[in-house]
Amino acid sequence: MVCKCPFDISVICKVLGLSYDKFYRWFKECLTDFSTQGGQEKLHQYDIELTSSNGKKIIQVPIFRPEHFDSHMAIDEKHINGEFYTVITNSSTGKVALLCSTIKASELKICLAKFEIKILAKVEYVTLDLSPTFEKVVNENFPKAIQIVDKFLVVKNGIEYLQAIRIRLKQQELKNQREEQTAHDIRYKEIKDTRFIGPKMIISKTYYPKKLSNGETLPELLSRSRYLMVIDPQKWNENQAKRAKLLFENFPELKQAVDEINCFRNWYKPKPSENEPFENERTLGNWIDQIENNVTNEMKNFRNLVVNHEQRILNYHRHGNKTNAIAESVNAKIKEAIRKNNGSRDLDFFHFRLGMII
Repeated sequence: MVCKCPFDISVICKVLGLSYDKFYRWFKECLTDFSTQGGQEKLHQYDIELTSSNGKKIIQVPIFRPEHFDSHMAIDEKHINGEFYTVITNSSTGKVALLCSTIKASELKICLAKFEIKILAKVEYVTLDLSPTFEKVVNENFPKAIQIVDKFLVVKNGIEYLQAIRIRLKQQELKNQREEQTAHDIRYKEIKDTRFIGPKMIISKTYYPKKLSNGETLPELLSRSRYLMVIDPQKWNENQAKRAKLLFENFPELKQAVDEINCFRNWYKPKPSENEPFENERTLGNWIDQIENNVTNEMKNFRNLVVNHEQRILNYHRHGNKTNAIAESVNAKIKEAIRKNNGSRDLDFFHFRLGMII
């Protein structure tokens, strides 16, 4: 039973006053059946060996559980020990059905072929990210499943585009400051009078950038407004609201982008059941048309992303507001397991223990 608990080995060592290396070796070789032939066969029984012109490649499949497939599944990727893994999770129970060390569509198709067709046919909904690879995987292996793009990832992309605008404006202001400082230095050399020093100087030797009413320069204002882009404006406190007002007065381009992203975020909020069936489609279509006139490249890029995945985004409201939150929860568990296992350098044992934890 103790093996199934995601405890931190280093904490146990401190409590018992043991050497970490000795305890880890004892735990690995004595407390579990990892070192036995049966344990190794169980760990690697679903691994897949592929042969190509580049040589042999082994796809590790530490978790393979057909019983965890259900009508609603989530697919996501996870980075472990320098490799990307695909995780397929039951969105109702949070239990992992498949964990394999590849994110290629062709290789995932081979892994999923090990499941019976009737098991894959049970899947009615798949929540996933914006990856074209996973879209292809679902199309090829779950042809009857409805794809729903995770709303948190779409909104996250929108916020990243906002941050890109903020950073671009900050770099432009820094460039302006640099040019002003150069002009100031040239002017100082031209008009300085060697007979005057101190307060009698016509122009100060040191360049001081222009400051706003709150005592910040424009680049400082942009730097300290980073979290304003993330928080819903309705949740701003008094200080944040004042900073936002000052920010938008100086950068109307950023205000327009924030308003448009928040309009999109509001579209994702649950709608009353008495709404017209096509109200969500109409509202999203109006938003797309509105962004078409935006001159900002970042917002045009985000609009293009929404247009490319429009139907899969609309499926969020069409089919019960399903999200990929459970997959992100499993990713957090894997991350915690890596930390408590003191890393994943001993990959085989990490796979062995991970299979008991999730």
